[in-house]
Amino acid sequence: MILAALVAPLLALQGAGEAVIAVTNDAPETWTVEYPRLIQPFVADYRRCLAITNRNLSGQADFEAQYRADLPRCAKVSETAQAEANRVLANRGEAAEFSPADVRETFEHIGRIHIARGGDLDSQFRQRLAGAEAITEKYEATKPKGLVIELRDASVVKARTDASAATAAAAAAGQKKDVQ
Repeated sequence: MILAALVAPLLALQGAGEAVIAVTNDAPETWTVEYPRLIQPFVADYRRCLAITNRNLSGQADFEAQYRADLPRCAKVSETAQAEANRVLANRGEAAEFSPADVRETFEHIGRIHIARGGDLDSQFRQRLAGAEAITEKYEATKPKGLVIELRDASVVKARTDASAATAAAAAAGQKKDVQ
């Protein structure tokens, strides 16, 4: 549902006669988060809090700001999840391998990834908007001015005239049979 709301403006721009343009990222970013599988439920709770919200589609590239606003909104969930993750790691004797500082860094890293996703959506939105504007400008510059008359070759006109004459003759012959 949220994905559909995010993609709707992009599809609306594409429907305006925009040609498909392949965009390749010259400097792709790869984000990784490594943590013990033991704390996965707590990470999932925090990620769910970040992801589940209403996004405002204002026609502006403001997704990064909206995603950034999710961090304070989910701060309590993050604190609780970090405390629980540290408790579970300590109970299992794995706190030395993955310290509370590591847990805190993991959750902060997830927040940075979340904000970067919003920034990526802004970038895609700007690229699509620029593409639509370029296509509109190209059309405006090359569209015909004034009345456009379609000129046909004489052989095309004759072929159509002959075809319609044959059809009319066949129809007339069919009507004469019905009268007799």
